[in-house]
Amino acid sequence: MAAITIPKAFHQAFPGQADQIGAARRWVLEHLPLPDDDPRAHDIALVASELATNAVMHSASGCPAGRFALQIEVEGDSTDQAGALGLTCIDMGPALVSMPRGEGEGGRGLALVQELADAYDVVLTPTCRTVWCRLEWHR
Repeated sequence: MAAITIPKAFHQAFPGQADQIGAARRWVLEHLPLPDDDPRAHDIALVASELATNAVMHSASGCPAGRFALQIEVEGDSTDQAGALGLTCIDMGPALVSMPRGEGEGGRGLALVQELADAYDVVLTPTCRTVWCRLEWHR
């Protein structure tokens, strides 16, 4: 009989302020069973930062009293040869970020998330935007 693997799940709400982007990234990395110098840990940190930045800069989460939340599901532990992280960011949307324009900064966060993630989806409602992605690793 095959064993059932239940992912470890964590969630945290953050004030919608720019100084919370780093806090969100650190929070995700605290729950990751990968060493900090693992290339996939770097990808996951970048994705967490991009999702938090998008929430703060491009949704009502960045307004006074705004908030965003992260939820993660971790499959595998430090002894496993493979694992995955499901990362969800829920903000006070529903604004969509336009696609990159020219050579300037900005507008590339969700495109970068799509590139780094193994799976990606966005769900919009009148009161929030939920961005979900899955990042897998193999050692």
